[in-house]
Parts: sequence; structure tokens; C-alpha cells
Amino acid sequence: MLVVAFLSLCSRQVLFAQQQSTGCYAAVTADFAERDKLPESGIAPSRWIKMKDWGPAAAKYPAVSVPACADSVEWRRRRIIAVAEKYIGLSYRHHHIPAWHTAKIAAGLDCSNFTAWVYNYGLGIKFTSNISEQSDGPLAPGRKLGRDEKLEPGDLLYIMKKDRSRVSHVVIFVDEGHIIDSHAEGVRIREFKGWYKTHFSHARRIVE
Repeated sequence: MLVVAFLSLCSRQVLFAQQQSTGCYAAVTADFAERDKLPESGIAPSRWIKMKDWGPAAAKYPAVSVPACADSVEWRRRRIIAVAEKYIGLSYRHHHIPAWHTAKIAAGLDCSNFTAWVYNYGLGIKFTSNISEQSDGPLAPGRKLGRDEKLEPGDLLYIMKKDRSRVSHVVIFVDEGHIIDSHAEGVRIREFKGWYKTHFSHARRIVE
């Protein structure tokens, strides 16, 4: 039995190495150029100039196909992180889509519009960008994780206000030491510490 288990482990390691070398996981970004050509909103850009507040609502992006050679969950988690990293440097703005801007307002996304956009663009999973509705309730995506469940890349982490009165922020978990979010100066990979940890409320998992 030990020999069989060892051979099984070796087979999985060889398969993983083959997946890496054949580009199964590198392919998470292969369609970004084509996806960038899709309209971000169902409202024509010619009408954006007259819009105020949050700007145009996001269009629903098509679903993606996971390569047959890749583990579906692992591929989609890597995909979400790759999409999030694509927007590093984008400003923090109360907008629904990253491209919307005016002569006086720069392009950008706020925290919950960022998380909603990443899943929409990345996997064609569209959900509410309202922070309260996204964090909990019938419109919230995925499932709420238990306190004892290990966090995985792509999980959404909800953070409370400093007075702990309500959830006011959301980030994407990268690894044990890092998250990525849109906050303050914009989209950045940040250390998972301080306020992010002391005021952590709960997590939601969409990819599993």
C-alpha cells in the first residue's frame, strides 16, 4: 500500500510538472487581449460623458473554459489573482467599470466594484458590487466560510469599519501574507496585517 501511495504521489507531481511546462496554467492570461476588446458596459461610451455618480453599470462577461489538462479549481484561482494583478495601479474611484471617466474624474474602481469586476472579467461570474449585499445575504456570491476553514487564493475577505459597526471593505486573498484590493491610492498588493486582520469579519469563497 505504501508503494502504491508513493507512486500515486509521484504521478501527481509529474502531472503537475507537465501541466506547468505545457502552459495549462500560463494560459490563465492568454485571452486577456481578446477580453479587453469586449465592451465593459452595455451603455455606449458616447453616452458616458453625460453620466454622473457611479457611471455606467458593468456588462456581463462570458464564461471561460478551463484547459482539460489543468485542475479546474487551481486554474480558476490562479486566474482570479492574475486578473486582479492586471489592474494594479488603477485609482480608487466609486465607479462600476474601470474605464469610465470624465474630464474631471479619473478612471478607477472602489473596493467592492473591484472584486465584482475581477470575477466578472475573469470568469464571467457577475454579482452585486454593493458592499453590504456582497458581504452577506441573498445576493452575496459563493458561500460564507467557517472560522476554521483555510483561506485560499481568490477568497473575498470582508473588513469592518474601525468602530466595528459594519463591513466597509473587501479584499481578495492572495496568500497568508498578502491581499490585493482597491483602497486609498488604488489597486495594490498589500500585506495582510494591521487593520485587515484586526477588523476581519468573514470570508466568502466563489471558486471551489
